[in-house]
Amino acid sequence: MSILCNLKNLSLNFGLKTIFNKAQLTVNVGDRIGLLGLNGKGKSTLFKILNGEVTPDHTTPPFEFHKARGEDNQRFSLFYVPQELPLEGNEHLTINDYLFVFYPELKVMFENNLEDFEQHHGWDLISNYESFLKYFNLLDLDKLVSELSGGEQKKILLSLGLSSMANLILWDEPTNHLDIETIRLFEDELNSCQKAFMLITHDRYLLSKLTKRILHIQNGVIESFSGSYTDYLQFLEESEHSKMKLLEKLRNNLDREQAWMRQGVKARRTRSKKRVENFNELKDKVTTIVSSAKRNLELNLSQSNRQTKVLASFSDMSFAYPGSEKLLFESLNGEIQKGNKIGLLGNNGVGKTTLLKLILEELRPTSGQLKTAEGLKVQYFSQKRDELETESTPYQVLGDGSDFVELPDGSKRHVFSYFESFLFHRNDIHRPLKTFSGGEKSRLQLALNLTRIGDILIFDEPTNDLDLETIQILEEKLGAFPGAVILISHDRTFLSTVTNKVWLLEAGKLQNFEGGYEQVAPYLEALEMERDLK
Repeated sequence: MSILCNLKNLSLNFGLKTIFNKAQLTVNVGDRIGLLGLNGKGKSTLFKILNGEVTPDHTTPPFEFHKARGEDNQRFSLFYVPQELPLEGNEHLTINDYLFVFYPELKVMFENNLEDFEQHHGWDLISNYESFLKYFNLLDLDKLVSELSGGEQKKILLSLGLSSMANLILWDEPTNHLDIETIRLFEDELNSCQKAFMLITHDRYLLSKLTKRILHIQNGVIESFSGSYTDYLQFLEESEHSKMKLLEKLRNNLDREQAWMRQGVKARRTRSKKRVENFNELKDKVTTIVSSAKRNLELNLSQSNRQTKVLASFSDMSFAYPGSEKLLFESLNGEIQKGNKIGLLGNNGVGKTTLLKLILEELRPTSGQLKTAEGLKVQYFSQKRDELETESTPYQVLGDGSDFVELPDGSKRHVFSYFESFLFHRNDIHRPLKTFSGGEKSRLQLALNLTRIGDILIFDEPTNDLDLETIQILEEKLGAFPGAVILISHDRTFLSTVTNKVWLLEAGKLQNFEGGYEQVAPYLEALEMERDLK
């Protein structure tokens, strides 16, 4: 297999924080790679190193970055698709013109030398870009990018990445803010793509279907696994089982050796020097295995002791925004009971967030009724991190100036211990939030949210920016939560695991399904096929 690029002796430190320590990486032609790792451990940083935006530390031996210089599809070329559309300074651009933000050299050719522009395949690039925009239903290409929703801006990024002629495409959370139908379209395109790609995503369904190789960043190195994401999970499970068996064996040996080490003075005088050295090595092994074993993230979801079965209900509910003659939706019927885990589905712009605001009583129905149980406590967790002031520290956010965090069950926990239970290092508790990654901020927001009491917990895209380890534990805790949960999410695996009921909002109507996403998925696929035939 031909090598596209090879990185050796990659080291990078931000202050006292080590991101990479003599890491190695090889990318081959046609690789389909899923890049994993906890938030803040270097996934996006690796992309920026590959793209030349971040320079590794000077070391001995020095960092090496070898790039293939063969012909056509054997030559190294790269296109980096970031998480967010760079808008600063580009607000005045239309969708059509936005292409040149990523290709400034082509813009110069287009304005000064069309022959050079054509020789560099400029017309082909424009044609492919516009074709993908239309494929994702962005039809008004003269619209300003600043006027687009988050999902529409994401579609521009998808179109840029899919139309690129580079041999390695880096995708950083490509499915955030997208509806499930658009994710399926993207998945189909990427599945048929012959180019190498590297994918950072929390969408396990996407990882399982698309990747053939897994890279995992941990402890400053990049571990490589040949196989799908599903194969990798099985490997991890077997490794964890083997690790725990080894740990048990080592602990038994350690107990025996500790008993020997604690013998009296006479025994210590006749002690074998080699056996003492072996004891210390054994101790180090146990410490290493314990520290590398999976840490358990403590998420405490608390609810009131309410006995009411129906928490909220709405009947014949319609809504239109003031000044608009068109109803966003009409004659909606539904109820929320204790124990419901509801997935709220629908394409971008159909009114999912508006429906949540009605349940929160931030908006009032235009007509119909909305009833809520007396004294109902509803917690809404937005996908935005508006509460986190960038100059604040986790100590200030969680403890609010106190050494203890008050939890919904009435107990208190030391702020350092609570902070560490969300997979943070205690040394980071006084770091300003502006130095935290997006994923670390999401995890901290989760820690803050879960100090609050509620009968209904509403999550708007809760998995955005969270690493897979945190998502899996959040799934477990949401499933065990005795109150009601409403989820807006594009993460199909997350929805399948958590939900036991689905609301589908489409064309101004709400369909209720008694069953989780797993049961509704075939119906959604049938709807998509029906639309394609029209």
